[in-house]
Order: sequence, then structure tokens, then C-alpha cells
Amino acid sequence: MPKKDDEYGLLIDRVNEYGSEKVTVHVVRRREEDGNVPLGCSGDGELYAGYGCPKHLLGLVVDGLGMYGFISDTDGAHIGGDVEFRSVFSSDERKLGRMLKAIKRVNVRIEKDRSTEAGDKFISFAKALKLSFAVVRIGERRRDPDWRFMSIEEGRNRYRQMIEEASAEVLARKVA
Repeated sequence: MPKKDDEYGLLIDRVNEYGSEKVTVHVVRRREEDGNVPLGCSGDGELYAGYGCPKHLLGLVVDGLGMYGFISDTDGAHIGGDVEFRSVFSSDERKLGRMLKAIKRVNVRIEKDRSTEAGDKFISFAKALKLSFAVVRIGERRRDPDWRFMSIEEGRNRYRQMIEEASAEVLARKVA
């Protein structure tokens, strides 16, 4: 008997890495039996029907697919919010084809929606892959964090808010 499909969504994260404030978004999944925690996606791609992958994602690689922007130290602007893959540790020709198919699907939707602002790109990204939730970590980074799941629309607003907060902090440090 096939298992129930997993839900796929976007994890919104903020981190200071090498002195740069980064606000990122990437695809994650969740399944009922694991509770309310975001899980990674299959590194080889979403290939098998009946094992939790929804039909609309079959044949795509979404592990590592995201928007990895950072805040400029110069003027506090959010830079680099284009869709790309990160942390891809191995690939072959077939996997690269599935990655290309996924990123093209998202970029076509962004172009169709004429999305240029980060929050609008967030919505287009989610629509392109039919993602159903957004999630953020609550509190400090720790081994077993709490998570807040929300709608895609709430996620867009939280993403925008995190970018604004990071930008304000970078500008405040510059003045100090």
C-alpha cells in the first residue's frame, strides 16, 4: 500500500556567515509521522511514486534548490535572491537533467509573474513547484529547535520581514 504523500515547502533561514548576514529560502518537506519538523529532500531527486513524493514533483531534484541572498555591507540592500542550487555533493548526467528541469520550472514562473522583489519571487517559487507551506526556526540555533509552520503567503511576509530586520541591523552596525 502506497504511503501518504509528503508535503513540500520552503524553509526561511537567517544566518551570519563569515561576517555577512544571509537570508535564505530552500525547499524542504514534512511528513505526518515525523511530526512538525522540516526534513531534507532526496539527494537523488524525487523519483518514486508511492514513497511520499507527490506526482507534480516526480522526476525533479529539489534538494538544495533555493534563493540564497545576503545583505550588502555597503547599503543594506538584499542581493543575490536568484534561484540556484547549493550544497550539491555529487551529480551525474541524469541528476543534472532533473535539476535543470526543476530550476527552469521555477524561473519560468518567476518570469511569467514578472517577479522582481524578493517576496514576490518567494510566491512564484512556491507556485511553480506547488509547495504548500513555509517554515521558520523559533529562537536560537540548537540541536532540537522549535519550528513555526505557516501558509505560503505568511511565509512571504516573514521572508520580507527577515530581510528588513537584517538590513536594519547591518546599517546600524555601519553607523556604530
